[in-house]
Amino acid sequence: MKLTRGFLFFVFSLLIGVSPLYAVGVEVGILGYELFLKEVKTQKPNEIPGWDLGLGRMGQNFQNSSYLNRVSNESMFVGLKDKNKKDKIVWDLEIKLTTGRETGLNPFYLGKNHFLGYETSKFLFGIGRREHLFRPKAFQTGYDGGEGAFIEFLPSSHLTLQFFLWDRYSGAVLFEKDRFHSFLPDVLGEEESKLEGSQPNKNKRSHHRRHSFGLVYGEYFTLRLGLQYLELGNFGRNTRDSPRETKASGADGDSLVTGNLGLGMDLEILNLQFDFLWAKGNDRTSSKMAAKPNSIPISGEALQMGAELRFGDFLFRSSHFLSDREERNTKNQIIRDGFVFLGAHPAQTPYLSQIFRIFPSAAVTESGFERNFALKEGRCFGYLTELVLQFTYGEFVAKLVGSYFLPYKLSGQTDGRISFQKRDFEVFFIGEGLLELSFKEESSFELGLGFSNLFLPESMGIKSNFGYVFGRLQI
Repeated sequence: MKLTRGFLFFVFSLLIGVSPLYAVGVEVGILGYELFLKEVKTQKPNEIPGWDLGLGRMGQNFQNSSYLNRVSNESMFVGLKDKNKKDKIVWDLEIKLTTGRETGLNPFYLGKNHFLGYETSKFLFGIGRREHLFRPKAFQTGYDGGEGAFIEFLPSSHLTLQFFLWDRYSGAVLFEKDRFHSFLPDVLGEEESKLEGSQPNKNKRSHHRRHSFGLVYGEYFTLRLGLQYLELGNFGRNTRDSPRETKASGADGDSLVTGNLGLGMDLEILNLQFDFLWAKGNDRTSSKMAAKPNSIPISGEALQMGAELRFGDFLFRSSHFLSDREERNTKNQIIRDGFVFLGAHPAQTPYLSQIFRIFPSAAVTESGFERNFALKEGRCFGYLTELVLQFTYGEFVAKLVGSYFLPYKLSGQTDGRISFQKRDFEVFFIGEGLLELSFKEESSFELGLGFSNLFLPESMGIKSNFGYVFGRLQI
């Protein structure tokens, strides 16, 4: 209640305290959804050993029972959105305040950009959230950005340099990528919390220090280069700090360095994108799966590729992500970890990107550094592809999206390299199809609905479909 009153006072003061030319836009939005999750016993042998619904004991209980869960809910947000400048002061503001924890959402969400800065013809200094201009561009809704202080230099019209001096990294969470994330734990978390005698923390979010540098060169043909350093510390389930070293220096040396080198071509009807990504670091862990006691080196690579064809009112896009995997010895112990993903989930279909949120590699999210093989909150190495077919007629937009994830095999000796061989992947896949229809009037009004269906191997015994409606009005 105090937050709501403070927000309303903030909006009111902006609207009456700023000249009409620089007034802040206010938007309101609604969101409703309904999920059917059906679990049925099957007599077929399990073709996916090692995979389960989740990591806790609830995963086993889920597969040993038979039931149908129907979940429906609705939420609302009020937001501020404005982009403008006065003299050399520039601002790009976007923030949404939601109905909060009772709907599984964070109290507020920042947009892709939310900063206040000082700008000249060749220089921009800002405080707040700023999108990484050098991030990979293969996926239509891919995103990463820094939250802190940044500097941008523009030596020429075709060259941009970005320096993120300080960044409180917490997974680059966006409302569009988080709105369906939390309600499935509400379905399964009650039973699991009874077993464990505790209440699940639905809004746990951590921050750790990150520094980034990147450049983008070109206009129609572009070259991009990015480099990031992240201090892991005890950020996540798979890290472990040394108390003595943490007390002395703030961390025990767990860190991650990632980079990307990309090429892009953006013409009138054709867009092509390619990025090579890499990650190096060290993970101090107590896992018995580590070949070297108390430590697993991180050294991995991944590829991202995307192509978009625009022809009249039609748009077709094909996006692909392929990571390497961990290197294992004959005892199935991990010698070296594979690629680690940073930023928001690259896909846009609800199940893969939010409800189950399966990343196609290890990842550092708002919960920290994670790697696991599970249907719920999976962080597993493999191949992810997304196909988008979109038709626009005036203000009407119809979108058909298909996503497909094929993980690497769980067990056996591996060399840790990127593989294109079928024998190195599991015999099953996780797929999803989405149909979304919407009516959009420029940027001031939007109303739509979506329907998604999940495709899993029959031996897993899970069937599910999901529907949602959404609306937004900017005043």
